[in-house]
Amino acid sequence: MEIKTTRSRDAGNARAVPPAAAARTARRKAARKAGKNRVAGRRAVSALRIAAKIGGFAAIVAFLASIFVYAYTSEKFNLRQVTFYGCKELDRKELESIIRRDFPANVLRIDLERLKERLEKETWARRVEIRRVLPSDLVVIVEERTPSVVLEMDGGLMIADAEGILLGRFDPRFGKLDVPVFKGVLGEDAESYVLYQEENAARVRQGLAMLSEIESGLPDSTKKISEVDLSDRKNLKIFLVDDTAEVYLGEKNYLKRFRALMDNMDEYRKLKDQYSVFVSIDMRYENQIVYLPGRARME
Repeated sequence: MEIKTTRSRDAGNARAVPPAAAARTARRKAARKAGKNRVAGRRAVSALRIAAKIGGFAAIVAFLASIFVYAYTSEKFNLRQVTFYGCKELDRKELESIIRRDFPANVLRIDLERLKERLEKETWARRVEIRRVLPSDLVVIVEERTPSVVLEMDGGLMIADAEGILLGRFDPRFGKLDVPVFKGVLGEDAESYVLYQEENAARVRQGLAMLSEIESGLPDSTKKISEVDLSDRKNLKIFLVDDTAEVYLGEKNYLKRFRALMDNMDEYRKLKDQYSVFVSIDMRYENQIVYLPGRARME
């Protein structure tokens, strides 16, 4: 008798999957799925953190911007008081007028560097330092220029500092400036002097350097000099107190030449007994002095 069955031909080749292996496969699939879920979760959390940081930063920026706008527009920061230190010749009211007229009312909007440059353009202001005192004050510390030389100009006497900056006409309030009078600068008055500021400053510095060199080797000897002629920078000339002769010192070795002049004053006095005046005394030659007399004394 023939027996038939409905089983597939391949059924004999198929192997039954053990329950344990199937379970492991299922766990692996579940683990992979869970891993993907965790990665996705971490990414979501990271994105949320970044968004939170961006939101927090934006909030801080908005807060600071609101403070900035408030500070730069509020009348509470408008200039209330300016305190000056070091002003003796400079007019405090005039300086404050410049600040209030030419700069913003709000102290935070004032460009301190530009204000410093503006105030230092004032004649007597050598150096200026400015500080804000919030909410509404400024402190201005001024170092004024010091009168150092007396210049003969336009038939009168002017004063300048050691940098050759012209400060104005000589006035007794400046006290006694125990220095020789400088002459031979360029310009007939204060306005034209400024046109040659660089050259005039160089002449003043050269004259002061000459006096300093002499003073370094012969203290108090510059008191014997009444005038310094700066008209020729290659040949500085001096006039001694109570004498009319021009003394030529050249452009170097000022101390050596002035010392030689002092060492030979007895000879010079003897020569003056023979001549009424001397036009010049030339100290520029090595080991000799050239005297140029005016006219012989009449018996």
